[in-house]
Amino acid sequence: MALIECVELTHVYLKGTPMETEALRGITLSIDEGEFVGIIGPTGSGKSTLIQHFDALLRPTSGTVRVGGVDIGDPKTNLRAIRRQVGLVFQYPEHQLFEETIFEDVAFGPRNLGLPEDEVRQRVEDALRAVRVDPEKFGRRSPFSISGGEMRRVAIAGVLAMAPQVLVLDEPAAGLDPQGKVEILNRIRDLHRSRHITVILITHSMDEAAQLVRRLIVLNQGQVAMDGPVREVFARGEELTAMGLGVPAITELLQRLRRRGIPVRADAVTPDEAPRAIKEALAWS
Repeated sequence: MALIECVELTHVYLKGTPMETEALRGITLSIDEGEFVGIIGPTGSGKSTLIQHFDALLRPTSGTVRVGGVDIGDPKTNLRAIRRQVGLVFQYPEHQLFEETIFEDVAFGPRNLGLPEDEVRQRVEDALRAVRVDPEKFGRRSPFSISGGEMRRVAIAGVLAMAPQVLVLDEPAAGLDPQGKVEILNRIRDLHRSRHITVILITHSMDEAAQLVRRLIVLNQGQVAMDGPVREVFARGEELTAMGLGVPAITELLQRLRRRGIPVRADAVTPDEAPRAIKEALAWS
């Protein structure tokens, strides 16, 4: 079942002014319930503009966007209801933390829904545990007294506490140290597996995309340039490189081996797959 559908979506900023800019042009795609989708593209390709249509922060200049079958462009649409379905986590979400304690910060959204306090507490505890933050240990601490990676996870918990059907993350590992990146990406993978929610991930890292998502949408100059399974997209390495993107490091290594005459298959995209591909090639040599 399609949770998000875009049909000929076009978005123009500052329409009718000298600064008019067409950010998206003729985008048609659908994202189904339970998918883990990556969105990649060069800077300025329209990635952030696209995802802001998913929770109705932006409305189409032309075309249609439906969330859960509801047209966000319809003046009668309840946009607050749409935003409860789609949780959007911008880059550096920890900058949005503001309450005195971690518990109160994560509770802010559920309380605004008018939920009873016992349900608020349960949602906060469940959301914190989902991102591996112990509510007993951390709940009363200031969100500004913990590490950058922990702050990032707390900010994501604040979105999860709203119980969205779709979680959209814009560069969730940006600015973190290597250990922090591993932790946040592992938590995102765990969330998809345990909660079975639809996850949409914007990333500039081809390696992150290869290790996490199952389907890739490639944007270029405001249009969908590619859309398909990860392996199929990364098999088009020359086209991706021409856009300024490239392929995962493992894929690049195997492609170089092939160019040197080693008959290794070049469709491996993760470090776990590379040794097997090389072993198979050596067995055939």
